Order: sequence, then structure tokens, then C-alpha cells
Amino acid sequence: MNELNRYTRKDFLRTAGSTALFATLGIGFYGCGSSTDAMEGTEVRPPSGGSGAIEISNNGNTITIDLSVNSVAGLNQQGGWTLIRDAATLAVNVDGTTIRAFTSVCTHAGCSTNWQFSNNRFECTCHGSRFDTSGSVVRGPASRDLQEFSVVRDGDLIVISK
Repeated sequence: MNELNRYTRKDFLRTAGSTALFATLGIGFYGCGSSTDAMEGTEVRPPSGGSGAIEISNNGNTITIDLSVNSVAGLNQQGGWTLIRDAATLAVNVDGTTIRAFTSVCTHAGCSTNWQFSNNRFECTCHGSRFDTSGSVVRGPASRDLQEFSVVRDGDLIVISK
């Protein structure tokens, strides 16, 4: 018996079936990922509270951001945004000069760390609620707007008061 005949139909079907299964699973997992190509805004990833460009006051009600520091300089541009996890706050540059800030606690189920921003919309990726740049609900399941915080900008300094 030569080498070509040792590969049985059963072996072929087992190998082809396994390959097809893994290819199908791979495509499914690829769809679960997120693409930054679709993201219009620029997420700013600041250091945690108390270090670098962001300082959170002891009472947790005031956040100061220095836009001259490279790690948050993207917030200077329209569509630049950040999630300040330690202070449960979202901040976005709406038009190139105006910064708005909101709670990052979704009004639907209380998720606070899973946010994306594109097409001038914040999306809580826990359940898909979307909010516009004024904090208003544009798609549920959330039924209440995000709480907005006071923002004062003085040059490169931004002070957010809760």
C-alpha cells in the first residue's frame, strides 16, 4: 500500500470538519471586536487621578485637567473625549472649544467603565444606550439623560465640578 492510500475518508472528514469549525468560530469572534476605524472621536487616556495631567480633589467633587500635558492634549480637538474612571466622569470637546462633562454612570443599569464615542454620540457598551453631546438619550434602553457637570475652561486648564 502506498502513502497516498493511508489517508482515509474518515481522516479527511475529521480534518476538514475541524478546520471548518475553527474558521467559523474565528469569524464569530472577529465580529465581537471593536474597530477604531469607525470611531470619529479621539479617546484621551489620562493617568489615574492624582497623577500627571489630572488631579481629583480630596472630596471627589472637583476634577482639574491640564490640556498642555501630552496625555490629554487630544481633548483640545473637536471629538476628543476622555473617561476619567476614578471620578466616574466623561468629558468631550464638542466643537473645538467647548468642553462638556457628564457622569459616566449609565442611567440604564449603572455601568460606568464601558464607553465609546463616535458620530457625536456616547455609547454605553454594556447594553447599547446612546447619548448625544448634551447628555440626552438618543437610543435606549436608558430612559434618563446623563447628569451634566459644570465645566470652566481657562486656557489650557479645565475644572469640572460635580
